[in-house]
Amino acid sequence: MLNLEQCTVSEPVKRMLDTMFVQKRVPQALIIEGDHTKTTELARVLASGLVCRSQDNKPCGTCSSCIKARAGSHPDIYLAEGGLTPRSFKVEAIRAIRSDAYIQSQEGGCKVYLLFRAESMSAEAQNALLKVLEEPPADTVFILTCLTANRLLQTIRSRSQIITLEDDAEENPEAVRIAGEIAQALIHTKEIEILQATAPLIKDKDLLKEVLNQLTLIFRDACIQRAGGSSYLSTQTEQVNALCRAIPKAKLFQLGQVVTEIQNAMVFNANMTILVTLLCTKLRTAAGR
Repeated sequence: MLNLEQCTVSEPVKRMLDTMFVQKRVPQALIIEGDHTKTTELARVLASGLVCRSQDNKPCGTCSSCIKARAGSHPDIYLAEGGLTPRSFKVEAIRAIRSDAYIQSQEGGCKVYLLFRAESMSAEAQNALLKVLEEPPADTVFILTCLTANRLLQTIRSRSQIITLEDDAEENPEAVRIAGEIAQALIHTKEIEILQATAPLIKDKDLLKEVLNQLTLIFRDACIQRAGGSSYLSTQTEQVNALCRAIPKAKLFQLGQVVTEIQNAMVFNANMTILVTLLCTKLRTAAGR
């Protein structure tokens, strides 16, 4: 049985994934599309389940493999991640994965490759990945996460099982407001403003997740605008424009990396005070404020 208690997924998706694990028929390539936080959470749980040594509830959370997976130190779980901008997921990372995939697992079980933000793979990177997906090594699973699978090559999609995580019905207005206030605080260079804006997040983990998602969109759109593009996902046009005017492109990219770092840290660290403090400190440092 697959343990998905910590993931926000629909009942049909739970049943489908549970059946895969019970019948030991997990596809060698999975694409999870949807919200970044939700897709990465699910991908990590699936990776833990694939290396878990329990015979029943996977991931059990207590075996040596689960403990290593949770700490991010399992030798047979390989993580590569793209950035917020197109083509930031380089072919070199995929070539390294492809070479490693044909090496025997260190702990004698399954090898799992997590590719987060796969939509940011360059065309060259996607074609390099396709080569290993065409003839994947035995006992190897590739799990890609992305906003939408339509941004990946059809040849990759056709060799993968696509899992769609439904978006929330509507944006949380409080998360939108707080993300906007954080963006404004970075522009104004006032430490007190960012501390005030993030204060409500210390007591609400779900709200922090939603705010991080909103910041991802804001920083991503500011990077796109700086590069001369116009494909926007955020509804906060004013903040995007202001950030673009006030902060160089390299620093905007670093801001996006900070958000990703905190999103990943949330998987391993439940101390909200530490997480929010890190968010404030790292955002101000990345922005050069």
